[in-house]
Amino acid sequence: MLSFLAILLVSAASLIGVQAQLTGHVGPTTSLSSKSHICNVLDYGGSIGSSDIGPAILSAFNNCVTKTSGSTLYVPAGKYNMKTWVTLNHGSKWAFRMDGFITRTATTGGHMVVIQNAADFEMYSANSLGGFQGNGYQCRNAGPRFLRIVTSTDWSVHDLIMVDSPEFHLVVQGGSNGEVYNLMIRGADIGGSDGIDISGTNHWVHDVSVTNRDECVTIKSPAHNILVENIWCNQSGGSAFGSLGVGTDISNIVYNRIYTNGGNQAMMFKSNGGSGSVSNVLLQNFISRSTAYGLYINQYWASMSPLAGSGVKLSNIKFQNWNGNVNNDQRPPIALICADTAPCTGITLDNVNMWSLTGKPVYRCESAFGSGVGCIRSGSPSGYAVVNVTPTRPAGYSTPSTMPGDLSAGFPAGASIPVP
Repeated sequence: MLSFLAILLVSAASLIGVQAQLTGHVGPTTSLSSKSHICNVLDYGGSIGSSDIGPAILSAFNNCVTKTSGSTLYVPAGKYNMKTWVTLNHGSKWAFRMDGFITRTATTGGHMVVIQNAADFEMYSANSLGGFQGNGYQCRNAGPRFLRIVTSTDWSVHDLIMVDSPEFHLVVQGGSNGEVYNLMIRGADIGGSDGIDISGTNHWVHDVSVTNRDECVTIKSPAHNILVENIWCNQSGGSAFGSLGVGTDISNIVYNRIYTNGGNQAMMFKSNGGSGSVSNVLLQNFISRSTAYGLYINQYWASMSPLAGSGVKLSNIKFQNWNGNVNNDQRPPIALICADTAPCTGITLDNVNMWSLTGKPVYRCESAFGSGVGCIRSGSPSGYAVVNVTPTRPAGYSTPSTMPGDLSAGFPAGASIPVP
């Protein structure tokens, strides 16, 4: 679906080798060909054009998938409505082939589909036409999320379309050895429309396009050894770490080849108080065009209430090979606002070329220690007040390249969003 994305991003970025943070194998441990026992929802009470395909999905899972190892739950091509949400719990060596396109018709909260405690699992569309239509404009931030993968191991989700969830689109909660790729996500130009939120261990997210006004691909705690690459945040809120709270536990994360067209930020670390740590992070080969914020750490983020704790400790975070601009002079292209009671350490900017379309940028730091930008400090970490510097245009900065399909604006929150 999105194989072109990696090619374009590779050609647009100045690349160096990536030290991938994965610790081993990701995805299913057996092939799709070994999951040949078909559990067709049409044989379990479903029909093409059904007013509620939910019960048939659940029946096919309970009465077929869980009875026979090596099964594939199959939703054939066609259009279906859904008003009964399903939790598919346990099961090993199975697949969910979703060639049909499912539209939400109920406003019940929760998730339309939850995959929980699965092992050796794959959810995909063989025709790249399967997925979800949420018509979120009808119940904005008051209906279900699409898909949640909970504490599952050796799994993948790929080649699906997700359009206008009333709330989040894909949530990965814990688990290990997951792979997410070839997804097209189209959400509304409004908060609460998260693309992918991910936690867990040893996951790989790649070749994904997200349009929305909240998270593009965002790391949630706890998270370890996660690789995110070849991401197109196309009029999106942008990627992030957080919100970071009490007991944050995140380490060994790589983002590589991230292209952000418009939206909120290229990358943000967001917290307000809290505790714990984020360490050993590489953010490499970023291109961003006309975002509100650029490279942004804010540990006094006003959009969340202050939490107990002296602040989340950020350490050994490297930004490398960035080229981008912001669209205003009120928000710095580079802002490293760290907690005075938990200063950031080991913050490194290497070949980071961030500018403002107004030609009047300011770089801003507070309690940040490291190298690579004029406002940052070296030496023993301690809290210090905001320092602003007025930079000259970086010698390495150039007008960021574009990609075919770049949107000039997001999709309105009060109208239907077209299916790609």
